[in-house]
Amino acid sequence: MVTAPHIYRRRLAALVTLAVFSAAPFYVFNHVVRDAATNFRVELNYLVSGWVPWLLVVVGALCFVPVIVSIGRSAYSRWSLPPGVRTAYEVWGATLYILGVLLLTQTAQVSSAF
Repeated sequence: MVTAPHIYRRRLAALVTLAVFSAAPFYVFNHVVRDAATNFRVELNYLVSGWVPWLLVVVGALCFVPVIVSIGRSAYSRWSLPPGVRTAYEVWGATLYILGVLLLTQTAQVSSAF
């Protein structure tokens, strides 16, 4: 049987992990953010190549929020997610996050070349 302190520790560990994974790209690629923000302009090519990777990272991290909230909830709880929906959130979150980080890596390599 899972006790309340155990559920609390699982939620707290998941929340800390999400915070670390959310902050890591901003810490690692801070020079890319500074370069993109200082030369901001409204052009489709610039917005897509410079800001879509950040959008993917943020949306990927946000996909994990409902999963964290549903940890340890009973099936009758308002905040519970069915297993299929929970898995879908996890897969979408991981996919979008990894795709965003890979695009950030590529953007950083291209921006350092100039």
